[in-house]
Amino acid sequence: MTPSTQKFWLRTASPLFFALTLGAPSLAQDAKKLPNADFEQLDIITVTGTRNINDIPGSVSYISKTDLERQNYTDINRVLRTVPGVNLQEEDGYGLFPNIGIRGSGTDKSSKVLLLEDGIPIAPAPFSAPSAYYFPAVARMNAVEVSKSVGAVKYGPITTAGSIQFFSTPIPKQPAAHITAFTSSLDRTNIHAYVGKRIKAKNLPFDVGVLLETYQDRAGGFKQIDIGSTGFALSDYVGKLGLYSKAGAARPQSLLLKFQYSKGNADETYLGLTQADFARAPLMRYRASQFDNITTEHRTYQATHNIELSDNIKLTTLAYRTEFARNWEKLDRFDNAALSNLDTCNSLNEILVDPLTCAQEYQVLLGPDGYTSPDDVLGIRQNNRVYFAKGLQSALGIEFNTGGLEHNLVASVRYHEDGVDRFQEQDQYRIDNGFVIKTTDNAPGTQANRLSGAKSMAVFMEDTVTTGAWAVTGGLRFEKITTEQMRWATPDRNLAPNSIRENAFNVWLPSLGLTYDISESLSLLAGVSRGFSPPGPANRTAAPERSVSYEFGGRYNSGYLSFEAIWFFNDYSNLLAQCTNSSGGSECDIGDADNAGAADVYGLEITANTDLGRSLDGISIPISLAYTFTNTKLLSTVDSDIYGNVMVGDEIPYVPKNQITLSGGVNGDIWGLNASLNYIGETRDVPGQGPIPAAQRVDARTLVDVALYYDIKDGIRLHLKADNLFDNIYLAGRRPYGIRPGKPREIFAGISLDF
Repeated sequence: MTPSTQKFWLRTASPLFFALTLGAPSLAQDAKKLPNADFEQLDIITVTGTRNINDIPGSVSYISKTDLERQNYTDINRVLRTVPGVNLQEEDGYGLFPNIGIRGSGTDKSSKVLLLEDGIPIAPAPFSAPSAYYFPAVARMNAVEVSKSVGAVKYGPITTAGSIQFFSTPIPKQPAAHITAFTSSLDRTNIHAYVGKRIKAKNLPFDVGVLLETYQDRAGGFKQIDIGSTGFALSDYVGKLGLYSKAGAARPQSLLLKFQYSKGNADETYLGLTQADFARAPLMRYRASQFDNITTEHRTYQATHNIELSDNIKLTTLAYRTEFARNWEKLDRFDNAALSNLDTCNSLNEILVDPLTCAQEYQVLLGPDGYTSPDDVLGIRQNNRVYFAKGLQSALGIEFNTGGLEHNLVASVRYHEDGVDRFQEQDQYRIDNGFVIKTTDNAPGTQANRLSGAKSMAVFMEDTVTTGAWAVTGGLRFEKITTEQMRWATPDRNLAPNSIRENAFNVWLPSLGLTYDISESLSLLAGVSRGFSPPGPANRTAAPERSVSYEFGGRYNSGYLSFEAIWFFNDYSNLLAQCTNSSGGSECDIGDADNAGAADVYGLEITANTDLGRSLDGISIPISLAYTFTNTKLLSTVDSDIYGNVMVGDEIPYVPKNQITLSGGVNGDIWGLNASLNYIGETRDVPGQGPIPAAQRVDARTLVDVALYYDIKDGIRLHLKADNLFDNIYLAGRRPYGIRPGKPREIFAGISLDF
């Protein structure tokens, strides 16, 4: 254990154990784990909350607390591998900055997927800047819900792909405390702990519930650089206060107040490797990236009120505000005027693709001992941005009958505002004997000085009508969106903006789905919905992304065996992409949008679950399968700064044709072994068709994770697990600048305590 790791344990574990000792009863042999999550306060806000998941006429996946605990993952990429239809492009190896797409939507910074935590949009600015540079820590979550097609229309505004909803740890109904602590072979330690209880307050007109929670994660980094560091540190805190009406109240209601704060520091870079360097030393990092570091700070303020107006009428209201600040200091530009001055060697990506032609520029990235580059050759940018989002949403759920028809009606309205303040600078550097030295110091705001904002008013209504074996769900969402961006050519905002860009959209998004029960075990489903994704406030000419999504399939559930097969077809009339650094946008204006025309995405999703140990006394042998086949086809010829040169018939990048995850385990009363095998087929880095050129190919790879546990007594569990058990060194992606590796084998040992 390194000295930094020892300090981490002393700093973090000691106060946590002290707090748990004060806040919970002593450990007992009959101690119980935290009860299953109680999401009644979000019942009509979430898809799975309104009814049984098997009755939903669309693809919805629910990952429970039990599912999450099988592997105790801290990486959202590994969690979502069990969900069919999800496309993932790894970036940092830890899941700090995930790139998630659904059914070929595009993965860049998860901007085409609506992210929610406890019912509220959680991306820093979902309308103004949807790229998810903040992502909730999945290690502190209680459950995850993934909705696609018909199910996604309920949330908006991004409905072309789907949504991912995170449910945080609920306030336990009984006094409970928990701590899980791991240390790993890659100089990493993490701790998740919470303590909470509900109190029947005799002297108050309501009962009270409290939860305090923290997640701490530190890693030394698996990439190797001899000048600089490659690790990260994350601290996350959550506090909840719940007020509940007394038992027997005429109109039961509750108010939940939540505050979340997190702070991160990661030595992450967008600079990857050449093909030859990846083959020789896949975990190396060039010295030119030694300053690359991102600091983040995030806050969530949320109030959730729930009231049962009658036995069949519920009203849920959410008020929220999120705040996020980040500064990513990273190598961003290259000026080769004093080197080869070749037009084909003036960007980081061009240098890494062809280091022989760009030999002089490549030397700068390496920065070998004894070498000194010209001044101002490296441009390191301070990507300094501050975000906010706030809103108010109410949803009314009513169950009633008309004749022989049963209705489950949900009506919702949401007002939302968000914005982003960019005040960035770019300084110039040289590399001198391996060290990056500043040669030109520019003032803050000289690289980008922008204010962007968005406002939205949305109304949603959905009615599920059931009669006999049939259930028909009709939904309609209306969204009114206005955006504005002001740009200054200088850092002085006392001057009038040099440009103001404004956009407005009024969007109607209908959806229709049905289910038919052939028997108690077998049902059919079908759905169609309209999708929409706004282009953002920086847009000048790009049209919104629009699509129509279709799905058809069946579900079988016999109690011990469940099987689901869904065919989907997404008919994009217009694809949309945002210019970002993460997508390699060196030739476009960051924040701008562009179109790639029409596209077809279709495929098949299969899930299956069973327990082979159902007839064995005290033994469970769960087996699950998630398989996805996806085919994509671009239908337009486009010359785009973002997409590149697109031809009719090209495939969408980072959407593999085949993905499969096979999970299984053997679990006894006090022990268990669980394993997961994940295969992802090859995919391309840029649009294209036919055989994938080696320089554009992300190779297929297979990863195996295993986890073991043993209960030494009630409430005390030992853990041993391994990510990437066979230490498969693989190419995770080629964007934005060169090849980046996946995480090598990491072995964890840990303990969990339940009080």
